[in-house]
Amino acid sequence: MNIMPAKDFNLKATLESGQVFRYHHDGNTGFYCVVAGGSIIKIRQIGSRIEYDCSSKVFDVAKLFGFNHSYGKIIKSISRDEKIRGAINKHYGLRILEQQPWECTASFICSAFSNIPRIRQCIEKVSAAFGSRIEFDGFKTFSFPQPQQISDFAKLKKCGLGYRAKYLFETARIFSNNSEDYSLQQLRKLSYAAAKERLMELPGVGSKVADCILLFAYGFYGAFPVDVWIHRAMADSYGAQLRKLAAAGKKTGKGKISESVVAGFARGYFGEYAGYAQQFLYHHSRIEKAAKIAKTLQVPGAAVAAVP
Repeated sequence: MNIMPAKDFNLKATLESGQVFRYHHDGNTGFYCVVAGGSIIKIRQIGSRIEYDCSSKVFDVAKLFGFNHSYGKIIKSISRDEKIRGAINKHYGLRILEQQPWECTASFICSAFSNIPRIRQCIEKVSAAFGSRIEFDGFKTFSFPQPQQISDFAKLKKCGLGYRAKYLFETARIFSNNSEDYSLQQLRKLSYAAAKERLMELPGVGSKVADCILLFAYGFYGAFPVDVWIHRAMADSYGAQLRKLAAAGKKTGKGKISESVVAGFARGYFGEYAGYAQQFLYHHSRIEKAAKIAKTLQVPGAAVAAVP
């Protein structure tokens, strides 16, 4: 078992903040088994250090978990007000993972208009259908398939993706035939806007999914994905500023707090590490919602609202 210092790191918040879907937690030992491509990482945190082992001796665990990020600089940059500082203080140590472009792209195509439990289930089915059996320290699963392995559309349709199956199948073909066009090296040469436009040419990749991919795989830390959670959190915390921007957009027929209004404000307000602010706000809003539901459950006869 390897031991590594883990200053300014929160393993639980990092893994459970919606960036990645293939992890399994053992509540008895505290270990997470994280599946990345064809590798299995067994990892847990004890105080300011992590213990880990990996099925691949060449897999860069420190890189995956963002240990090379200038964390103090990032936190200082996004700590613009008490609202974001509150989220940071609650989940300090949350880091942006550095995922492989293809797996991240495929995973977030599967995530469109869905919830995390269903996304995880679909990705596991795709891996079981097209990946290879892998095992490490008693943990058994399947590797995430390479794009060329997703070659049977009828089989893919049985994985529960619904309309997303067509998008994933077509995008797999594009990655198979033009992998260099979507390599980390190629997209990092582009501006944020140009890289986002390139990704949105892929079937099933809209604005929010493109921003997720740019943030979690390509190192565009200024990307700010907007879903219902973030839209609600931003409206609650920065409603006055957003309404002002939305009102200014009436001349162009907009006039509402749209996804683009929220993302545009956030990227300007939080700056080059806006994506880190997004993750803190996203994770915090979901944790707070879950806490409210848990509290309601303790009140006899109280109605419980489901977390979307």
